[in-house]
Amino acid sequence: MTLFLTNEEVEKLVTVEDAIEVLEPTFADLGAGRLSSRPRTLNYTGLGDGEFYLYSCMDSSVPRYGVHLIRMTSEHLARKTVAGFPRRFQIPNPAGKFSGLIIMFSIEDHAPLALFQDAVLNRTMIGATSGIAAKYISREDSEVMALLGAGWLAPTQVIGHCAVRPIKEIRVYGPTEEHKIALCNDLEGRVDAKLIPVKSTEEAVEGADIIACATNSYEPVFDGAMLKPGHYVGSLQVGELDDLTHDRADTITARAREPATIWHMKSGEEPPDQLWLDRWKPKWDKKLKFLGEIVEGLDQARTSNDDITVYGGVGTGPSSGLGLQYIPAWIAYQRAREQGIGFEIPDELFLQDAHP
Repeated sequence: MTLFLTNEEVEKLVTVEDAIEVLEPTFADLGAGRLSSRPRTLNYTGLGDGEFYLYSCMDSSVPRYGVHLIRMTSEHLARKTVAGFPRRFQIPNPAGKFSGLIIMFSIEDHAPLALFQDAVLNRTMIGATSGIAAKYISREDSEVMALLGAGWLAPTQVIGHCAVRPIKEIRVYGPTEEHKIALCNDLEGRVDAKLIPVKSTEEAVEGADIIACATNSYEPVFDGAMLKPGHYVGSLQVGELDDLTHDRADTITARAREPATIWHMKSGEEPPDQLWLDRWKPKWDKKLKFLGEIVEGLDQARTSNDDITVYGGVGTGPSSGLGLQYIPAWIAYQRAREQGIGFEIPDELFLQDAHP
């Protein structure tokens, strides 16, 4: 039987700390060439007025855990301006729902093992990946963190960083007052660090060791002139960082060497991800490091406590999402089987007598 797990079930089965435990060796496998990973593919259809239909997918084979993972989404995207910042928004369908799915196959018998709703696994793996990056690229004595953004992805950024560094204080800034206050209240007691809502980016960044960006902004969320020797900056996509931040960085770490591919109607409006990719400048290529190679011990991104180091998300050089980042689904599957959680679907609905 093939298992189906909802977001609510996944949230009970996998923590960010769990995700770090399986993702760290998986990134090492990527760096050493012990797995295969196809970069993200994005296929846009313009709908007019800055709106798009997007089909996105990425997949990886992970022999360490005996599985192949593919994540796919079917989305309606729009650009909107909030508090002066242009942002990326997903529009729900008429029923108020969103469509995203992860399928996990067995490498051994090539049959599907499980299907997962993707939102919680996505948020969990992003926080875990950011934590792994901070473990290898930030200063080991980092104690103060600036968190820029207080939305859906912010909680796992806090948990991921606190799992790998002795964070004592987190200053949270976001344009929506109630969001940053709610985030601080919700995470109280879940991490040892003290969370403090602040009034400005400057107040958050001044004196911080780590600057973690967790927004959906197309425009920079802080001024690179604020960077000091020793700073570590983590971002989720290249639009969050200005040119000066990239210019001042000693190294810039991306997830993978292979670039995402973007497809769109040539007669229509240029899609937002292309705008992000267009921001990357060839002069920064010489600063690029790759997370898997760093985790495997083949390279390093920080050689002194004075280095300014950056971990970049989508649009950082070739970097984009990787199917291997969803390997925490393997933990969810194992625990769901042990605990009898999930909805079982007959295998005959997926398997066929004739070969494709």
